[in-house]
Amino acid sequence: MSYNISSIPLFDKQAKRLARKYPSLKKDLAELLKSLADSPEQGTAIGHNFYKIRLAISSKGKGKSGGGSILKKT
Repeated sequence: MSYNISSIPLFDKQAKRLARKYPSLKKDLAELLKSLADSPEQGTAIGHNFYKIRLAISSKGKGKSGGGSILKKT
């Protein structure tokens, strides 16, 4: 099965800004995209085909609770 992964411009802008503060963010996002390609059913259902995925930011050093959240639509 094939999937299309895209982001909105606001996310791209905010991710770029955060990547300056947390250098590992680009690598962490790339790993998440690879993980989603392997098993797209990840995340916690929050309704209307939206899922929330917790993302640990390695350079922040706080684990998922201190990281970020990614919303995906199926």
